[in-house]
Amino acid sequence: MSQRPAVLLVDDDAATNYYNQRLLQRMQVSQEVLVASTADDALAILNTRCGHPATAACPTLILLDFNMPLFNGFEFLRAFTQRHPALPQAFVVVLLTALPLNPHLVEDQHLPVTAVLTKPLTAEAVNQLLRNYFGVS
Repeated sequence: MSQRPAVLLVDDDAATNYYNQRLLQRMQVSQEVLVASTADDALAILNTRCGHPATAACPTLILLDFNMPLFNGFEFLRAFTQRHPALPQAFVVVLLTALPLNPHLVEDQHLPVTAVLTKPLTAEAVNQLLRNYFGVS
């Protein structure tokens, strides 16, 4: 399987981050699985790795919890796209949510959300993402 250079997990729940990190490592999805428990931590990681110039370790897949304290997933994406308007096209951003989201709510935000998945993350869902957005079979 062709690996991404890095994947970024953003979730305020440590158990969810641990489970998702182990799943991605077991599936060998990326060379590195980065974990952020807050939107601020995630922004710092992206600013460091994807700033100017971007490094080879810039994540190409972001798995983003929708419902986090302080910044929800939309607010995080707004903050990131304001700081780096040209970069979001290089990412596949997947919102993770415990409850289904109305697709129109996501579309109305005009943010770079590629897909929305209901938690928990599964190997089948990850494989589908890799097939759909990275051409991995």
